[in-house]
Amino acid sequence: MSEPWPDDPAAFMTTYMAAWNAADLDRICDAYNVPALVYQQGTVYANDDEKARRTYLGAFLEGTRAELAAGARWESPGHQVTLAGDGGAVVTTRWVFRRPDGTVAEDYPDTYVLVRVDGRWAIMADVL
Repeated sequence: MSEPWPDDPAAFMTTYMAAWNAADLDRICDAYNVPALVYQQGTVYANDDEKARRTYLGAFLEGTRAELAAGARWESPGHQVTLAGDGGAVVTTRWVFRRPDGTVAEDYPDTYVLVRVDGRWAIMADVL
């Protein structure tokens, strides 16, 4: 069984990023509520069941798996957290994908809507 998710939204995002660095699709998927929405480049993707979530997130993971195995890593200089009531948060994270030689392959902001479900944070929406 995986470690419990942190109770702090910023720590949750750091743990989520660690799952990407470990190429752990199960842990990555576990971070998301079902259903969840992803908004990317003008399109909304509905991950309304386990299969859709695994297919969508798995495709992203496969695009980086070889570089991760070679030592590339996702990193972030920090997370901007805005709490939204007792059970919500909006977190913006800057994702930087750095190759082993130090060059940056990707660098972009990503905003998440987190909700507390069954006593823990989960991603309800992801806006790339």
